[in-house]
Amino acid sequence: MKLGKTYNPSDHELDIYKLWEETGAFTPKNRGGQGSFTITVPPPNANGNLHLGHGLTIAIEDVATRYQRMQGKAALLLPGADHAGFETQVVYEKVLASNEKSRFDFSREELYSQIWDFVAENKDNYQTQFRKLGASVDWSRYVYTLDKKIVDRAYETFQKMWNEGLIYRGERLVNFCTHHGTGFADIEVEYRNVKGYLWHIDYPLTDGSGKVTVATTRPETMLGDVAVAVHPDDKKLAKFVGKTIKLPLTNREIPIIADEMVQTEFGTGAVKITPAHDQNDYEVAERHDLPMITVISHEGKMTHEAGDFAGLEVKQARKQVVKALEAEKLLAKTEDYEHSVGHCYKCGTVIEPLLREQWFINMKPLAKEALKALEAEKIKFYPDNKRTQLIEYLKNLRDWNISRQIAWGIPIPAFQNIDDEQDWIFDTRVKQETIEVNGKTYRRDPDVFDTWFSSSSWPYATLDYPDGKDFNEHYPLSLMETGADILYPWVSRMIMFGLYVTGEVPFKQVYLHGLIQDEHGAKMSKSKGNVVNPMEKIDQYGSDAFRMGIIADESAGNNRPYDESKLIGARNFCNKLWNIARFIENKVGDTPKRGSVVPKTISDHWVLARLKSASERVGELLENYQLAEAYEVIYHAVWDDVADWYIEASKSSENDGMLGYVLEVILKLAHPFAPFVTEAIWQNLGDNKENLLITAPWPIVTDYDNQKAKEFEQIKALITELRQLSKNLKLSKPTLNHTVSSLISENDALIKQLTGAGEIVQSSSTKGVRLLSAQAWLDVEDSKLKEYQKEITEKIKAKKAAIDNFNKRLANRSYTENAPKHIVEETMHARSKTESNLDLLETELKRFS
Repeated sequence: MKLGKTYNPSDHELDIYKLWEETGAFTPKNRGGQGSFTITVPPPNANGNLHLGHGLTIAIEDVATRYQRMQGKAALLLPGADHAGFETQVVYEKVLASNEKSRFDFSREELYSQIWDFVAENKDNYQTQFRKLGASVDWSRYVYTLDKKIVDRAYETFQKMWNEGLIYRGERLVNFCTHHGTGFADIEVEYRNVKGYLWHIDYPLTDGSGKVTVATTRPETMLGDVAVAVHPDDKKLAKFVGKTIKLPLTNREIPIIADEMVQTEFGTGAVKITPAHDQNDYEVAERHDLPMITVISHEGKMTHEAGDFAGLEVKQARKQVVKALEAEKLLAKTEDYEHSVGHCYKCGTVIEPLLREQWFINMKPLAKEALKALEAEKIKFYPDNKRTQLIEYLKNLRDWNISRQIAWGIPIPAFQNIDDEQDWIFDTRVKQETIEVNGKTYRRDPDVFDTWFSSSSWPYATLDYPDGKDFNEHYPLSLMETGADILYPWVSRMIMFGLYVTGEVPFKQVYLHGLIQDEHGAKMSKSKGNVVNPMEKIDQYGSDAFRMGIIADESAGNNRPYDESKLIGARNFCNKLWNIARFIENKVGDTPKRGSVVPKTISDHWVLARLKSASERVGELLENYQLAEAYEVIYHAVWDDVADWYIEASKSSENDGMLGYVLEVILKLAHPFAPFVTEAIWQNLGDNKENLLITAPWPIVTDYDNQKAKEFEQIKALITELRQLSKNLKLSKPTLNHTVSSLISENDALIKQLTGAGEIVQSSSTKGVRLLSAQAWLDVEDSKLKEYQKEITEKIKAKKAAIDNFNKRLANRSYTENAPKHIVEETMHARSKTESNLDLLETELKRFS
């Protein structure tokens, strides 16, 4: 069957993916004892559509997996989906709101059941989109984070920690969203800079001898103050330690204490201590045995402890407290103040640090083992500086609050004695609200696990730890590839849990990609309207073009702007592959004779040398996950070496076997990046229909004569120079004179074909323009030379004028200090480029003068 005139991705992609699935190409098979290569895909939200970050994740992981499969390894790319507890419930609550309902209209069991059905209706979207991306995942191993084996593993891990004393229940400050009614771990809080005020409040000393002034951004919380702290070395304020003050707007008396936590440079040097609403204050209160007074409720309103302000929402209370302080002349001053404030990453509500009984994990023992592994470099990081960052993070790790006050998730398997609130037991009968044990009635904790708790077991739970065949063959994972933004919430915990449960690191390597931003460098979000839908881009350009385009600028750990021109360039690359295949098919027929791969011409030897170099270099780069660089090598090997040079050279020779072989090699090289177009071409080759490119071996290029390859390089340099001279001097069919050169004589037909030269004459004449690439001269009329000299002179003049303008602009301080930084940098880059062009022009003028 002949290839169509043009490559239309939508005509091939569905059929090609179906072919891969039906033939079991994604099932890991060891081809030649090369071992295994395993990635478990970071599970996207089962309910959502894939975003650009997911597209990048799949592109990176699939390129790595396809390459390793071609190396003969049992390559497994294991897919899965995340129940995404909090995020999914938020989405479903919006659905309820559109129907004028809320979560409070249903029991937890009813809400859980509704969300389950809601997710089930939408989760096929995710699998369809994975297929569109060309992900070579083994669907028979698909895992959902609410599958029994994942839930069981979460419970077994919780029980192990429970038995070993790492799980404890305590009233601690938690990050609480009063809108969604749930707590968050520290690393889930989104901090934003907020413009507000710093209020300076006078606290009168009880003995009437004076006052201490404190500064705060939250005057409403003063109603819960239990002390005022100063630094013990503060010469001005340390004298007040031991005295008491009368807390404004209340009838309470609180002490002045000394604590090294106080930063003397902030505010007045005296700090109000509100342990029920600030983490630092909580720690101070524990050190000094101070009480905890809660003045803000979990609903975001002031409690009865706030006295006259009880029942007010926080923002209302703030205004009323300031007003009352002003009335009592206790507000010393107010100043503008910008500071970082924690927000809920979903709804934007200000996070309230609130006291709440939750389940916590003592992280210190887990972090200790992870630190040992990281410091011993048992896991290779890309980029390496992320390992150092993770080490520093783990050194200061706080205990993890794993309780979430939502319905959608894995219920915490803990039950409380209804007659003794201190009596808790572990039990997995979570479908029952109450259970009987030894004659006692226990009620189930209504909370669910933080989603990250179950996800932390992803590398080994998906592989059926501890006795599964997959676990024995594929653990530790070869690579964990994910976003750099979840290094702390996910990667760190997978390392800790993997070591704690299995005794081994969960993966040998970690690759962290950065964020893809919009073209202006801003974060993409639906609210900004700057989101790029990967499925729309696949429909527009094809899956291969999307994959290559999104990888083209990839560099581990670095954020970068989305660049659609890269997708366009990748689409053109697919078309170039198709056109090469069509040329070869038309020249040699449907069945290229690849069995007779014998290089005959110097161009044959040269292309083999170039392809061998490309194959080896791409292999080196892919082993180190330098995907953008590998793609660049493949791109130039196909476009420059094969299409621009070898295909053109082959038009004047006959070697069908070589053409077919060259096509096979470039299809194999490009396959990990462009699986659809390469497989479509491969399946069209006559004797490949029983085989798949996806499972073909990586190319090992056949032998060639290096001297003959170098000879073609010489001819290539001559042709390039001759083309440029003919263009610059506006020559038509110029005559080329050369001294005795068998290389030029033997290849004169090729030189004429590729340059449009007229006569190529062996002569002792040195008249004309001397070529730099060979002992040869181009016969050129004097009038042509003078015309070109004039043209260069004019260009030099224009370049010098442009450089003067750039210099004037960059010497203007108003421009360099006030213009956007990127505009100034663009100007500097333009000047540098113009200076380089000027140097080339001046060199060219000297040559022709």
